[in-house]
Amino acid sequence: MPTRMIAYDGVVSRGPEKSWLCPWWGHAGRFLTMSHPLDSLSDAAYWHLVEPIWNFLVISHVPAPSDVIFVFGSQDLAVPRRAAEFFSDGLAPCLLVTGGFGPMTEGVFPKPEALVFKDELIRLGVPGNAIVTEVEAGNTLENVNFGMSALREARRSVDSALLVAKAFVMRRCLATFGQQCPEIDALGCPPGGSLMAQRDRPRVAFGARLVAELERLDRYGAVHDIVPQDIPGTVRDAAEQVKAWLTTASSAGQP
Repeated sequence: MPTRMIAYDGVVSRGPEKSWLCPWWGHAGRFLTMSHPLDSLSDAAYWHLVEPIWNFLVISHVPAPSDVIFVFGSQDLAVPRRAAEFFSDGLAPCLLVTGGFGPMTEGVFPKPEALVFKDELIRLGVPGNAIVTEVEAGNTLENVNFGMSALREARRSVDSALLVAKAFVMRRCLATFGQQCPEIDALGCPPGGSLMAQRDRPRVAFGARLVAELERLDRYGAVHDIVPQDIPGTVRDAAEQVKAWLTTASSAGQP
């Protein structure tokens, strides 16, 4: 297959002809190949590598008054803090917090994600009687379905919701709501901040996680768990670039 040199802030790789060229070609006169670690990239170069994927996955709407603040569990306490801001601003009368244990919280959190988040919400001034919790969900589909069941059991009528979750899963959260609860007007409102500020694991692992998120959109859309997503070719090309670096990282034994 024809190849050409691809540069990321002076880090040069050789990839398929369809690869795109980074505008930092030759910066600082430093040229490397994919045999060098992913962690050898500067922050700017790493950002350029994953930016198309990140920008596609992250959806952030302007928050508006809603019936509930729907909070997806994770290991990231920026999520309940964002939800607490919305409650303090009077954007909803109650919160639903959903989540059991996941790969990032099993053996780390002393109790289910929903209860850890509830503690943080209360610490930030949210009244306990304004919080509905659901502690069994183990994935986003269950978050939505179990969470809505918990709201019904709590006799909370919901026609609109502010969704709060980690930024890079927000597209899937919205797509899940759109498929499972199309009657609900849902807005995606993740915590703010750049990719570098929100990266929640080492570079190699985070790159792999973003690629995996795209693959989940394809897989779950095919079985109608979520509204199917049209992933642009530029985003798929970026994922192939990241996977090429990940393959190199795996061969080199990077964490």
